[in-house]
Amino acid sequence: MPDVPNSQRQIMFVSRRAPYGTVYGHEMLEAMLAGSVFGERFSAVFIDDGVFQLMSNQNSSELDIKQYTKAFQALPDFEISTLFVEQESLEARGLTSADLMEIVDDSGVSAITLVSTETLANLMNRQDVIVQL
Repeated sequence: MPDVPNSQRQIMFVSRRAPYGTVYGHEMLEAMLAGSVFGERFSAVFIDDGVFQLMSNQNSSELDIKQYTKAFQALPDFEISTLFVEQESLEARGLTSADLMEIVDDSGVSAITLVSTETLANLMNRQDVIVQL
């Protein structure tokens, strides 16, 4: 692979776990926000139980855990507006796109794109770096 300046690398974060019970989702969010100041081109994909990261109307108060997931709505403010949700994972959990929070970029376009497993595989093949959490 030829040397590519960091600002041109495509980095995809993969979330496979539910938002609570582990630190993986929160750490992924923090890493994306921190990395955005370096001009990296980030995207994120939510598969398996990771689709729960983007659920609207979450309430973690009974778990006595700080709810961090609303911060995903700020990603477009950090120029991170490419979020993929695997359609099959969503359907396997009895969810639809209507169950997901609204995340829009400055022009009002949704940052969330539903993709098939096949499309996701093609997207992942085009990344320079994949970080799985």
